[in-house]
Amino acid sequence: MKLLQNKGQCAEGGDPLKMRALTLVEMMTTMAVFGYVVIALVYGQIFGLRQDELVESKLGASDQSRRDFGQIMRDMRSAQIWGVGNYSGGTFTPISNGSLQQGAAIQIFLVANNTTNIVYYFDTSTPGNSKLMRIHTGDAGATTLASNLTNYYGGALTFTAEDFNGNPVTDLLDRRVVHFTLGFLQYQYPLTMVGSGYMYDFYKMEFRVTPHVPPGR
Repeated sequence: MKLLQNKGQCAEGGDPLKMRALTLVEMMTTMAVFGYVVIALVYGQIFGLRQDELVESKLGASDQSRRDFGQIMRDMRSAQIWGVGNYSGGTFTPISNGSLQQGAAIQIFLVANNTTNIVYYFDTSTPGNSKLMRIHTGDAGATTLASNLTNYYGGALTFTAEDFNGNPVTDLLDRRVVHFTLGFLQYQYPLTMVGSGYMYDFYKMEFRVTPHVPPGR
């Protein structure tokens, strides 16, 4: 009789040890922990996306640079006659012998005694966005090889003729070396506007190239 009475109590009221529930404090603690986990996952996803944009930006700049600057190397090494000077209004003006062979443009003749030529020049007409341009005789317009260039951090926007020791020269002879430096200011994250002018990642590329056995001048 006593056993049946205990079973009835369990059926009606239940055993307090077997019918526990979450208190308000426990519920709030659980929700807070879950919220922190969700926030951590979201921040982890955002961090991953930014790193992906960073890698894509650097790889894209590197690939484009190799293609464009590889063309400069090929043109320079194939030059029969070349000269340093300045380019304005579609006209190249060479630096005269006896003056420092340094200017904002370089003219390349792949064939001697020919009017067909290639000119590389720096376009500084847009403040904060200088460009390296290339134009070939007969082209409808110049092609942009590099943009967002700056003359800060040693990125002088000039071409300089040097000797084999790296000293600037005042004449052009065989085996002169063409030296130029490109300083870039580009987006680190292309989809994010950051910093003054929205650019804050800096790159610097320095080039020295010599024509292959030119006939001289």
